[in-house]
Amino acid sequence: MKSVLTVIILFTFANISFAQDRMFAYTYQTNVLNKGDFDLEFQNTLRTGKVGAYSPYVFGQHLNQRLELEVGLGKKVQTSFYFNSELFHYADTSSASLNQELQVSFSNEWKWKLSDPVANRIGSALYGEFEFGGSNVEFEGKLILDKRINNELFAFNLVGKYEIEKEISRENNITKALWTHNSPVELYFAYMHFFKPHIGLGFEIKNNNDITKEDGWMNSVLFGGPAFFVSVGRFFTNISVLPQFVNLHKTAVAPGNRDRNDFETAEFRILVGYDF
Repeated sequence: MKSVLTVIILFTFANISFAQDRMFAYTYQTNVLNKGDFDLEFQNTLRTGKVGAYSPYVFGQHLNQRLELEVGLGKKVQTSFYFNSELFHYADTSSASLNQELQVSFSNEWKWKLSDPVANRIGSALYGEFEFGGSNVEFEGKLILDKRINNELFAFNLVGKYEIEKEISRENNITKALWTHNSPVELYFAYMHFFKPHIGLGFEIKNNNDITKEDGWMNSVLFGGPAFFVSVGRFFTNISVLPQFVNLHKTAVAPGNRDRNDFETAEFRILVGYDF
Protein backbone atom coordinates (compact mmCIF):
# COMPACT_ATOMS: atom_id res chain seq x y z
CA MET A 1 0.00 0.00 0.00
CA LYS A 2 2.87 2.34 0.85
CA SER A 3 4.53 1.76 -2.56
CA VAL A 4 1.26 2.45 -4.38
CA LEU A 5 0.83 5.71 -2.45
CA THR A 6 4.40 6.72 -3.32
CA VAL A 7 3.79 6.19 -7.04
CA ILE A 8 0.57 8.25 -6.88
CA ILE A 9 2.40 11.11 -5.15
CA LEU A 10 5.22 11.00 -7.71
CA PHE A 11 2.83 11.13 -10.65
CA THR A 12 0.84 13.96 -9.07
CA PHE A 13 4.04 15.97 -8.48
CA ALA A 14 5.17 15.26 -12.03
CA ASN A 15 1.90 16.52 -13.49
CA ILE A 16 2.05 19.72 -11.42
CA SER A 17 5.70 20.46 -12.18
CA PHE A 18 5.62 19.52 -15.85
CA ALA A 19 2.53 21.35 -17.12
CA GLN A 20 4.72 22.44 -20.04
CA ASP A 21 7.08 20.20 -21.98
CA ARG A 22 10.04 22.65 -21.75
CA MET A 23 11.68 24.29 -18.75
CA PHE A 24 14.76 25.53 -20.62
CA ALA A 25 15.15 27.86 -23.58
CA TYR A 26 17.57 25.55 -25.45
CA THR A 27 17.60 22.09 -23.85
CA TYR A 28 14.59 19.81 -24.39
CA GLN A 29 12.97 17.52 -21.81
CA THR A 30 11.14 14.23 -22.38
CA ASN A 31 7.68 15.41 -21.30
CA VAL A 32 4.98 15.53 -24.00
CA LEU A 33 1.53 17.11 -24.04
CA ASN A 34 -1.53 15.01 -23.31
CA LYS A 35 -3.84 14.07 -26.16
CA GLY A 36 -5.79 17.11 -27.34
CA ASP A 37 -3.65 19.66 -25.44
CA PHE A 38 -2.08 22.61 -27.27
CA ASP A 39 0.84 24.94 -26.60
CA LEU A 40 1.48 28.15 -28.50
CA GLU A 41 5.06 29.40 -28.16
CA PHE A 42 6.97 32.42 -29.46
CA GLN A 43 10.78 32.30 -29.32
CA ASN A 44 13.31 35.09 -29.82
CA THR A 45 17.06 34.47 -30.06
CA LEU A 46 19.53 37.35 -30.37
CA ARG A 47 23.09 36.36 -31.34
CA THR A 48 25.59 39.20 -31.40
CA GLY A 49 29.35 39.80 -31.76
CA LYS A 50 30.30 38.05 -35.02
CA VAL A 51 33.62 39.88 -35.44
CA GLY A 52 36.36 37.24 -35.48
CA ALA A 53 39.89 37.85 -36.76
CA TYR A 54 39.22 35.50 -39.71
CA SER A 55 35.74 36.84 -40.39
CA PRO A 56 34.89 39.28 -43.20
CA TYR A 57 32.48 41.06 -40.84
CA VAL A 58 33.21 44.14 -38.78
CA PHE A 59 29.67 43.80 -37.38
CA GLY A 60 27.35 40.81 -37.31
CA GLN A 61 24.08 40.22 -35.46
CA HIS A 62 21.38 37.55 -35.91
CA LEU A 63 17.78 37.70 -34.73
CA ASN A 64 16.03 34.33 -34.96
CA GLN A 65 12.29 34.06 -34.30
CA ARG A 66 10.08 30.97 -34.16
CA LEU A 67 6.31 30.74 -33.79
CA GLU A 68 5.34 27.21 -32.73
CA LEU A 69 2.09 25.30 -32.27
CA GLU A 70 2.48 22.07 -30.27
CA VAL A 71 -0.22 19.36 -30.31
CA GLY A 72 -0.49 16.34 -28.02
CA LEU A 73 -1.50 13.24 -30.00
CA GLY A 74 -1.68 10.66 -27.22
CA LYS A 75 0.35 7.46 -26.77
CA LYS A 76 3.29 9.62 -25.55
CA VAL A 77 3.62 11.39 -28.92
CA GLN A 78 3.37 15.06 -29.82
CA THR A 79 3.97 17.08 -32.98
CA SER A 80 4.75 20.75 -33.60
CA PHE A 81 4.59 23.17 -36.51
CA TYR A 82 6.96 26.16 -36.78
CA PHE A 83 7.16 29.36 -38.75
CA ASN A 84 10.80 30.54 -38.63
CA SER A 85 12.51 33.79 -39.57
CA GLU A 86 16.19 34.79 -39.41
CA LEU A 87 17.29 38.40 -39.80
CA PHE A 88 21.03 39.01 -40.21
CA HIS A 89 22.42 42.54 -39.85
CA TYR A 90 26.04 42.84 -40.95
CA ALA A 91 28.79 45.10 -42.26
CA ASP A 92 32.13 44.13 -43.74
CA THR A 93 35.24 46.08 -44.70
CA SER A 94 33.65 47.09 -48.01
CA SER A 95 30.31 48.19 -46.50
CA ALA A 96 29.33 51.83 -46.58
CA SER A 97 26.28 51.09 -44.40
CA LEU A 98 24.61 48.28 -42.48
CA ASN A 99 23.27 45.46 -44.65
CA GLN A 100 20.61 42.91 -43.84
CA GLU A 101 19.38 39.52 -45.04
CA LEU A 102 16.05 37.87 -44.18
CA GLN A 103 15.37 34.13 -44.48
CA VAL A 104 12.04 32.42 -43.83
CA SER A 105 11.44 28.70 -43.32
CA PHE A 106 8.91 26.17 -42.00
CA SER A 107 9.42 23.17 -39.70
CA ASN A 108 7.60 20.09 -38.51
CA GLU A 109 8.73 18.36 -35.28
CA TRP A 110 7.84 15.00 -33.73
CA LYS A 111 8.66 13.81 -30.18
CA TRP A 112 8.11 10.34 -28.76
CA LYS A 113 8.48 9.81 -25.01
CA LEU A 114 10.00 6.46 -24.05
CA SER A 115 10.34 6.72 -20.26
CA ASP A 116 9.46 9.16 -17.46
CA PRO A 117 12.01 11.28 -15.53
CA VAL A 118 10.17 10.78 -12.20
CA ALA A 119 8.63 7.30 -12.34
CA ASN A 120 11.62 5.67 -14.11
CA ARG A 121 15.34 5.71 -13.42
CA ILE A 122 15.80 8.18 -16.24
CA GLY A 123 13.51 9.90 -18.71
CA SER A 124 14.15 9.36 -22.41
CA ALA A 125 12.64 10.52 -25.69
CA LEU A 126 13.37 10.61 -29.42
CA TYR A 127 12.93 13.78 -31.47
CA GLY A 128 12.92 14.49 -35.20
CA GLU A 129 12.50 17.76 -37.10
CA PHE A 130 12.34 18.62 -40.80
CA GLU A 131 12.90 22.25 -41.88
CA PHE A 132 12.68 23.72 -45.37
CA GLY A 133 13.01 27.26 -46.71
CA GLY A 134 13.90 29.16 -49.85
CA SER A 135 17.57 28.14 -49.88
CA ASN A 136 18.00 25.36 -47.32
CA VAL A 137 16.74 21.99 -46.16
CA GLU A 138 17.58 20.59 -42.72
CA PHE A 139 17.00 17.29 -40.93
CA GLU A 140 17.52 17.16 -37.17
CA GLY A 141 17.45 14.26 -34.73
CA LYS A 142 17.72 14.35 -30.92
CA LEU A 143 18.23 11.87 -28.13
CA ILE A 144 16.69 13.46 -25.02
CA LEU A 145 17.51 12.33 -21.48
CA ASP A 146 16.37 13.91 -18.22
CA LYS A 147 15.92 13.19 -14.51
CA ARG A 148 13.81 14.86 -11.84
CA ILE A 149 14.90 14.41 -8.18
CA ASN A 150 12.70 16.38 -5.78
CA ASN A 151 13.32 20.05 -6.70
CA GLU A 152 16.26 19.34 -9.03
CA LEU A 153 15.94 18.83 -12.80
CA PHE A 154 18.77 17.56 -15.03
CA ALA A 155 18.58 17.27 -18.83
CA PHE A 156 20.90 16.22 -21.66
CA ASN A 157 20.43 16.37 -25.45
CA LEU A 158 22.55 14.75 -28.15
CA VAL A 159 21.72 16.42 -31.47
CA GLY A 160 22.71 15.48 -35.01
CA LYS A 161 21.82 17.54 -38.08
CA TYR A 162 22.16 17.28 -41.83
CA GLU A 163 21.92 20.60 -43.69
CA ILE A 164 21.75 21.30 -47.41
CA GLU A 165 22.10 24.99 -48.22
CA LYS A 166 22.40 26.93 -51.47
CA GLU A 167 25.04 29.66 -51.52
CA ILE A 168 24.97 32.31 -54.24
CA SER A 169 28.18 33.99 -55.41
CA ARG A 170 29.00 36.36 -58.26
CA GLU A 171 32.43 36.75 -59.85
CA ASN A 172 33.35 38.45 -63.12
CA ASN A 173 29.65 39.16 -63.78
CA ILE A 174 28.86 35.44 -63.53
CA THR A 175 26.40 34.23 -60.90
CA LYS A 176 26.99 30.77 -59.45
CA ALA A 177 24.87 28.63 -57.12
CA LEU A 178 26.67 26.12 -54.92
CA TRP A 179 24.93 23.53 -52.74
CA THR A 180 26.82 22.90 -49.49
CA HIS A 181 26.37 19.89 -47.20
CA ASN A 182 26.91 20.22 -43.44
CA SER A 183 26.44 17.72 -40.60
CA PRO A 184 26.89 19.58 -37.29
CA VAL A 185 26.74 17.80 -33.93
CA GLU A 186 25.49 19.58 -30.79
CA LEU A 187 25.50 18.66 -27.09
CA TYR A 188 23.29 20.31 -24.46
CA PHE A 189 23.33 19.95 -20.67
CA ALA A 190 21.00 21.81 -18.31
CA TYR A 191 20.25 21.95 -14.60
CA MET A 192 17.46 23.74 -12.74
CA HIS A 193 16.49 24.11 -9.10
CA PHE A 194 12.81 24.84 -8.41
CA PHE A 195 12.25 27.23 -5.50
CA LYS A 196 8.52 26.71 -6.04
CA PRO A 197 6.74 24.37 -8.50
CA HIS A 198 6.47 27.21 -11.03
CA ILE A 199 9.74 29.12 -10.46
CA GLY A 200 13.17 27.72 -11.30
CA LEU A 201 16.74 28.96 -11.70
CA GLY A 202 19.68 27.06 -13.15
CA PHE A 203 22.07 27.03 -16.09
CA GLU A 204 22.51 25.67 -19.60
CA ILE A 205 25.67 24.57 -21.43
CA LYS A 206 25.83 23.88 -25.15
CA ASN A 207 28.62 22.62 -27.36
CA ASN A 208 28.43 23.27 -31.14
CA ASN A 209 30.59 21.26 -33.54
CA ASP A 210 30.60 22.31 -37.20
CA ILE A 211 31.36 19.45 -39.60
CA THR A 212 31.37 20.09 -43.35
CA LYS A 213 32.18 17.99 -46.39
CA GLU A 214 34.83 20.48 -47.49
CA ASP A 215 36.64 21.23 -44.21
CA GLY A 216 35.79 18.29 -41.93
CA TRP A 217 35.52 18.98 -38.19
CA MET A 218 35.98 22.74 -38.07
CA ASN A 219 35.49 23.70 -34.40
CA SER A 220 33.99 22.78 -31.03
CA VAL A 221 32.51 25.90 -29.45
CA LEU A 222 31.33 25.96 -25.83
CA PHE A 223 28.59 28.30 -24.56
CA GLY A 224 27.10 28.48 -21.06
CA GLY A 225 25.11 30.70 -18.74
CA PRO A 226 22.08 31.15 -16.45
CA ALA A 227 18.60 29.81 -17.18
CA PHE A 228 15.30 30.98 -15.67
CA PHE A 229 11.79 29.50 -15.75
CA VAL A 230 8.53 30.95 -14.47
CA SER A 231 4.92 29.89 -14.98
CA VAL A 232 1.87 32.01 -14.11
CA GLY A 233 -1.45 30.35 -14.74
CA ARG A 234 -1.31 29.01 -18.29
CA PHE A 235 1.52 31.36 -19.34
CA PHE A 236 5.18 30.36 -19.06
CA THR A 237 8.55 31.93 -19.89
CA ASN A 238 12.02 30.43 -20.35
CA ILE A 239 15.06 32.74 -20.49
CA SER A 240 18.73 31.84 -21.05
CA VAL A 241 21.86 33.95 -21.54
CA LEU A 242 24.80 32.06 -23.06
CA PRO A 243 28.15 33.81 -23.65
CA GLN A 244 30.76 31.96 -25.71
CA PHE A 245 33.54 30.57 -23.49
CA VAL A 246 36.07 28.74 -25.64
CA ASN A 247 36.75 26.89 -28.88
CA LEU A 248 37.80 23.40 -27.75
CA HIS A 249 38.91 22.23 -31.21
CA LYS A 250 41.24 24.65 -32.99
CA THR A 251 41.80 24.18 -36.72
CA ALA A 252 43.11 26.20 -39.66
CA VAL A 253 39.51 27.33 -40.25
CA ALA A 254 38.96 28.29 -36.58
CA PRO A 255 42.38 28.76 -34.92
CA GLY A 256 41.37 31.14 -32.12
CA ASN A 257 40.51 30.56 -28.47
CA ARG A 258 36.98 31.61 -29.42
CA ASP A 259 35.35 31.22 -32.82
CA ARG A 260 33.65 34.49 -33.71
CA ASN A 261 33.78 33.80 -37.44
CA ASP A 262 31.04 31.15 -37.49
CA PHE A 263 29.52 31.96 -34.07
CA GLU A 264 28.71 35.06 -32.09
CA THR A 265 30.16 36.29 -28.80
CA ALA A 266 26.90 35.76 -26.90
CA GLU A 267 23.36 34.44 -27.33
CA PHE A 268 20.18 35.59 -25.57
CA ARG A 269 16.97 33.58 -25.84
CA ILE A 270 13.49 34.17 -24.45
CA LEU A 271 10.60 31.79 -25.02
CA VAL A 272 7.03 32.78 -24.09
CA GLY A 273 4.19 30.29 -24.28
CA TYR A 274 0.55 29.64 -23.46
CA ASP A 275 -0.80 26.23 -22.49
CA PHE A 276 -4.34 25.64 -23.80
